[in-house]
Amino acid sequence: MLQKGYKAEGFVARVNRTVSLPTMNNDSLRGSRLRAFIAATHFPQALTMVLLMTVATAVCGGAWWSVVLVVLASAAGQATVGWTNDVSDATTDRAAGRITKPTVRGSLRPEQLRVPILVSSALTIPLSFVAAGWVGGAAHIVAVSSALVYNFFLSRTIWSWLPYAVSFALMTVFIAQAASPGLWPTWPVICLSVLVGVVAHLFNAIPDIDSDRRMGLGGLAVSLGKRGSIALAVVLMALAVAILAVIILAAAMQAGMIFGWVVATPNGLVLPQVKLLL
Repeated sequence: MLQKGYKAEGFVARVNRTVSLPTMNNDSLRGSRLRAFIAATHFPQALTMVLLMTVATAVCGGAWWSVVLVVLASAAGQATVGWTNDVSDATTDRAAGRITKPTVRGSLRPEQLRVPILVSSALTIPLSFVAAGWVGGAAHIVAVSSALVYNFFLSRTIWSWLPYAVSFALMTVFIAQAASPGLWPTWPVICLSVLVGVVAHLFNAIPDIDSDRRMGLGGLAVSLGKRGSIALAVVLMALAVAILAVIILAAAMQAGMIFGWVVATPNGLVLPQVKLLL
């Protein structure tokens, strides 16, 4: 009897210990799911783009409400791009073992991103027009659409760089028009943005070159290889720095800073000098 009672008591104790194991409550599940949705936007890249457009709008003289609208429109656009990328790449991401993706870890199923994509894309359209007018808003919508073309059609082709170039170029129109309807990006600024976009694409793709090749996937970086991609990125960055120098020089001259030239005079040569127009 004592032995049976001891066994029964031990069994009950074991059952109690099993039942008392910690479980995730509803709040924890919702928090985990929210973090997964945020991560699926490719949050570091999305946040960088939102901050870039926001700061650029403010620097260009945009009113505070214009800056807020740019934040909302760009955030909706970036969420759309990030979520559709995880949906389109779900199969290849799982095959490559990219466990940083929520759809690979099992935190989210690709199907769960469909409604958020519809909501974010639906918000992107009106917010873009309200933030930057008809022309600037259309530029932002086309820029987001170009990124979607990359996700679903061009990411595994030799033309994978093209949507980046298009989107970054149109981003300058969106920023300028959001700051002021009479403000337009100059060609050097557009060229600089194109170069930055292509460089961003290369550095984003370089870490995945080996896994993409093993799975038979294409893309500009895969075609060039690591050395070729890095070499091209360096060349494009050098061009970008040169164009940036031209932009800074032009801005300085417009602000009143002009550089004198060597001028021949009866008394000899006048050396270069810097003059500040007050």
